[in-house]
Amino acid sequence: METEPRGDRNRGGGRQVVADVEEPAHREHHIIPVWFFIGVQLLIYGILIFFSGLSEFSHPPDTVLSNLHAPIWWGALLVAIGGIYVYLFRPGRK
Repeated sequence: METEPRGDRNRGGGRQVVADVEEPAHREHHIIPVWFFIGVQLLIYGILIFFSGLSEFSHPPDTVLSNLHAPIWWGALLVAIGGIYVYLFRPGRK
């Protein structure tokens, strides 16, 4: 009984497969800085804190320094800082 010759398993079974791989068209990869996402997060938190501070005008909390309206100030500060970060680190800026 004759057996057909087999290729070595380590060499791909005796068959050679040639694949012509073309280089994809040149694309520029843009990496979005993490500071942009931090700016977006500060902006969102600032907006939420600011509007929660505005809602405290109608129902002020029973705390010692509630007359200073800290959520409005901190919310406005976070919106300003977040807006600066988003502007400075926005994608596509060169």
